[in-house]
Amino acid sequence: MSRLLTILYIIVCFEIGVFLFVLPWLSIWGRNYFVAHYPLVSTIALNYFVRGAISGIGLADIWLAIFEMWRLRKLLGLVEPHSSRETSIRP
Repeated sequence: MSRLLTILYIIVCFEIGVFLFVLPWLSIWGRNYFVAHYPLVSTIALNYFVRGAISGIGLADIWLAIFEMWRLRKLLGLVEPHSSRETSIRP
């Protein structure tokens, strides 16, 4: 995957993660067409466990973006490899 696509992937993952993490706890979550017209959807969407699960998916998406950013940083050579020989103490 090219660098530009990787950076775009990181940005999209982070934005979707923040969106999924925050949206279930806003008032707009309970004020939409489907919640107003379908009682089953309203029951499911307003359940705190469902809201928490969706926020958890958002956190996983944010973690994925951070992991990909860390991996990209290593692939681009922005981090020097850590050698265990240099840090070991010799008597």
